[in-house]
Amino acid sequence: MIGTKWIVRVGVLGFALSSCAPTPLPLHTSVDALNMRKTPLTATLVMPEALRNATSRQEVSCAGTFDVPIGAELERGMTQALSQVFESVDVAEDKSQATRSDVLIEIAIPQLQAEGHCALRRTLYATGPLYFLFVMFDPSDTYEGRADLSGTVTGSEGQRLLTETFKSKVHTKSTITTDRLNRAFAVETVFRESLIDTIQQLIRGLAKSSEFREYADRRKAKSAER
Repeated sequence: MIGTKWIVRVGVLGFALSSCAPTPLPLHTSVDALNMRKTPLTATLVMPEALRNATSRQEVSCAGTFDVPIGAELERGMTQALSQVFESVDVAEDKSQATRSDVLIEIAIPQLQAEGHCALRRTLYATGPLYFLFVMFDPSDTYEGRADLSGTVTGSEGQRLLTETFKSKVHTKSTITTDRLNRAFAVETVFRESLIDTIQQLIRGLAKSSEFREYADRRKAKSAER
């Protein structure tokens, strides 16, 4: 009997701990067409191992705790976006490995933030047994997400072409509260849209930079002389 009670207690404890563990949350980042003209330049995205393997742990009110593989998401989104602007895009762990590239892009781990608004659901929970009666009104949670992305772009001789921190607008998503998976999907959505927002801002900011345009023109003219 004692042995059975011990097994039950261990099982309950294990279940409690597992239920509190962060939920893996891949964002499936994909950058749509930017409708920008390509330059005949090559680029290298510098992604040190620590950045490439980085995970961002996010505690989101009304939803739970999530582990976002932010390094992998950032690499995927940045290479998709950069390939729309440059003739070729490489990824290197260190900028010393990119001696033949026209442009180097260095980025920091993006800062993600999200919060949920679930006052109605919590109010319904407080009704106790009447919750299942009132839930027919289809209460929903709303999630808000944002991101900051800092980047530095330099030319082949170290000249600074762009240094800036890009802040996304606030992205929102509402979801039916009775399904935990729906809440996780809502958090995924606001994080993904916020990250893509900052990546697009960085690419467009680079394309509009007078330093970058002048540098690109010089490189094209030098290439034409060969």
